[in-house]
Amino acid sequence: MFYKVILCIGLLWGYSDRSFAQNNPDKIIDTSLHSILIHPINKPLAIPAIMLKEGTPLQISFDDFKANYQDYYYAIELMNADWTPTQINSFDYVQGFNQIKISDYLVSSMSFQHYFHYQFVFPNANCKPTKSGNYILKVFKNGNPNELVFTRRFYVVEDQIGIAAKVTEPFDGNIVKTHQKITVQVDTKQVPSLQTEQLQVEVVQNYRYNDAIKVASPNFIRGNILEYNKEDQLIFPSGKESRWLDLQSMQLVSDRISKFQKVGDQQYVFLKPDVTRSEMAYYSFNDLNGNYLISNTDALQSDNQNDYAQVVFTYWPKDHIPFLGQKLFLQGALTNNELNKSAEMVFDAKLGVYQKTLVLKQGYYSYNYILRDSHEPNYLDDFTETEGNHWETENNYSIFVYYRQPGAQHDSLLGFTTINSKQSW
Repeated sequence: MFYKVILCIGLLWGYSDRSFAQNNPDKIIDTSLHSILIHPINKPLAIPAIMLKEGTPLQISFDDFKANYQDYYYAIELMNADWTPTQINSFDYVQGFNQIKISDYLVSSMSFQHYFHYQFVFPNANCKPTKSGNYILKVFKNGNPNELVFTRRFYVVEDQIGIAAKVTEPFDGNIVKTHQKITVQVDTKQVPSLQTEQLQVEVVQNYRYNDAIKVASPNFIRGNILEYNKEDQLIFPSGKESRWLDLQSMQLVSDRISKFQKVGDQQYVFLKPDVTRSEMAYYSFNDLNGNYLISNTDALQSDNQNDYAQVVFTYWPKDHIPFLGQKLFLQGALTNNELNKSAEMVFDAKLGVYQKTLVLKQGYYSYNYILRDSHEPNYLDDFTETEGNHWETENNYSIFVYYRQPGAQHDSLLGFTTINSKQSW
């Protein structure tokens, strides 16, 4: 049940904190690795979160373009809520071993691009986490942790608290029809002697981890119920439903593809140019909220029979004039949900367009464009000029509740849930 907020004199006001400066635990060190996926089994679009005591394990997979067997291992590391390392020894949070060999792999077939596809399931009989919290999965070569090839975040949840959340219109009339506000209530009755000031709520829109918003204090306490509903807290730009790319076939020119072109031993896919959608009318359709699915209509298996292509994205700015003092980013899981050089569109003065080439596996992709001021970035303006913002847009919001027990050496993850803006209407 979602409890209505009771406003009264003497509210305990909290604060919101943008997570721009947080450490990013999702890194690719070896650039020969592609399509790194981590998600609950049979839930490819879900946040990589598992229950501490029971629940669906994670499926981890990746492709290696070196196309010969590599001696890969993995380990896990417990982190704090801000993704800084804890001072806890792995013996205190791992049951079993913390250096496991990856022995399950497939060799690519029916594809021009040769690769080895590695996969494994976690937790397993050899390695299980014993504490809740944020974790980093580390994959490295030859049993040597110093030969790191990539890292990925995942979450282990205790499920000790109840979370009720809802998507509402912001109080601010200037953004009431363009942004979405999240109100959260946390039921702590199962946590004895809980100290409210040690609790922290974090909200992630879709999969934009780097733009998560954290709230350190509730603005109202009613018995065991903590309410987070301050006027200027937990506000996100609504955007529009994501743009899409259907790359499930290398034979069919789908509606977003302009042409295929073979250059040497490389397959290129040129997409039709994208333009601003800020002045386009809003309409609803099913999308993947910036995520992607690996799939194939040309073969029976996607893991090792999907091919790869150099996919060229093009964005036409108005009058072919570049954005002054601003950077344009291709945003979504296809660029690791980061706003960095690997996601930044490059302006071609001769053509008068922005372009970006990504190596992508056959599948169905969703993405958006984000425009940010180079010197004064404002996340509330992310989609204003490129996509437009409409309150009706369907978005997912993942809510994490952390707790630092007095005397503890790390932040426990007491609760997690995901809500959908359409279900809140």
